Amino acid sequence: MKFFYERTENEDEVKIVLKPHSFFIMLLMIALWLINDLVLKSAPIAQFIMPIFIAFMVIRFFSIIRVQKEVLLGMKQRKAETAGSKFSLKNPLTYTIKKH
Repeated sequence: MKFFYERTENEDEVKIVLKPHSFFIMLLMIALWLINDLVLKSAPIAQFIMPIFIAFMVIRFFSIIRVQKEVLLGMKQRKAETAGSKFSLKNPLTYTIKKH
């Protein structure tokens, strides 16, 4: 999925950029849930937020698992390099996997 990661491939390497937007959305959802639970104490809001949060986490997990397996295989073969930060919007976490 283009929202969670971006994968580009050429003859020499595969480049996978994990976008941090989904991580920040998950943090926002947790913050909303905590504010609701500790301050508002509203059950209807919690019943609305939690299913959306769980569905988002499941979709994110199954979207990223395929590229994570590819990255793990590249790391085991010592062909993968990392750059960037998981938390940076300007310099996102990037994996470069050499093919040869």
